[in-house]
Amino acid sequence: MPASSDQMGFDFGEGSRPAAGDEISTRCAHCRDKIVVPAWYAEQTQLHFCDATCRQAWTEAEPSFEVTFGKASKQRGANWEIQAREARERDGFACQVCGISEEALGRQLDVHHQIPYRSFPSNLEANKLENLVSVCASCHAKLEAELRRELPLFKKT
Repeated sequence: MPASSDQMGFDFGEGSRPAAGDEISTRCAHCRDKIVVPAWYAEQTQLHFCDATCRQAWTEAEPSFEVTFGKASKQRGANWEIQAREARERDGFACQVCGISEEALGRQLDVHHQIPYRSFPSNLEANKLENLVSVCASCHAKLEAELRRELPLFKKT
């Protein structure tokens, strides 16, 4: 049976990720404590954190990963606008969760990083099309809230 994401309904093909229970030991990127993370997560990201507090402290200490809102543009790298536009085009300008179109919405869809941007060593990796999905603002907020509830996926050892 192919691996799949219940959350987004994507099919990843036969054996494309480790079994759900597999875990590996690594170190928190901020405090350097030893932690255990799911193997599938370790394969897809290079930065791991003990908990939300360490993740937040690391993000604040790494200005290149800081995201600013308001009039300042999001610092997602030089290729962000192009990749976001290509993701919206690929997704038919429709939210991939609820199906609402940009036309019906009256605004441009958000583009969500399925694996958080801050988890990657470079914007080129983070902004790959396979990591991006077009969503309306409402579904985007729900996805982000779900991600915050699910994290940390880690256990201190």
